[in-house]
Amino acid sequence: MVTAKDSWKLVGLLFLCFLFAQAVLLYLVLSFGNKFNFDSLVLLNAMSLIFILLLPTVLFVIVRGWNLLDAFRLRPTSLSIIVITVLATFALSLTVSQLVLCIIQSLRDSVFVEQSKLKNFLYATSKVNSPTLIVLAVMLPALPEELVFRGVIQQGFERRYSPATAIVLTSIIFAFFHLDLIQAFSVLTIAIFWGWVVWRTQSILPTLLAHALQNALTIFSVISLMSANEGNSELNGVFDISPNWLVASLGFLLWLVLVLILLRIMPKRGDKDESAVVAIHPYQTGIANGGN
Repeated sequence: MVTAKDSWKLVGLLFLCFLFAQAVLLYLVLSFGNKFNFDSLVLLNAMSLIFILLLPTVLFVIVRGWNLLDAFRLRPTSLSIIVITVLATFALSLTVSQLVLCIIQSLRDSVFVEQSKLKNFLYATSKVNSPTLIVLAVMLPALPEELVFRGVIQQGFERRYSPATAIVLTSIIFAFFHLDLIQAFSVLTIAIFWGWVVWRTQSILPTLLAHALQNALTIFSVISLMSANEGNSELNGVFDISPNWLVASLGFLLWLVLVLILLRIMPKRGDKDESAVVAIHPYQTGIANGGN
């Protein structure tokens, strides 16, 4: 059974792996940067997450002797919950994307924007010629991120802290691991929503699919905007587009409606009768403190 102590240990282990991997990647880019094309850089970024996040976590779970499916919350849930979670993610991302545009334009000349990993990644990915490689590069990272953060780490926090604290804490750590202010802001709000879905369903399947499809939607939207921007291939032309607050408002309202639907069809949590919770979640191996 994953505990909060295990989660904190895993966070520390992943942070060390992350720093080591960043140092290796920096060395490779500085030493052999002229030999890497955009395709290689994007694929290297996607594959590095497997070794930074997933491999250490799998080894951690195996050493602890836990069941892999339970540790990663790979549990079945209803198709309707999965579909609505995906749609709600798209709706919320409409609001977040307009806020990110506003921030980027407000801080255009600052170091946060000029050196933004999000901006550089979108630019590099938009230059990739292979559609298959683009799909792998933007959708593959969702797998290790969901398995590790909302699968294992949040599960441990839920057994020590209140659900709200566990969700927010996991989301902050998830955003921090991006090491980029703009990207951290862009993922934090959606990460909190995903954390809530995982807590209610005790399954990462809805957020795993929503995360992967959202990544794909983001990059293909950027590519489409660049193509429609009078042939301008520079990413700055995309970020010059003024935020559309009507789109942001409609996206937020649609997200609220979809959340209300999720509340009606999701398993109940926080019942006083603990046996009812266990009956609803036959795969649950523990109840979070403060969840009763």
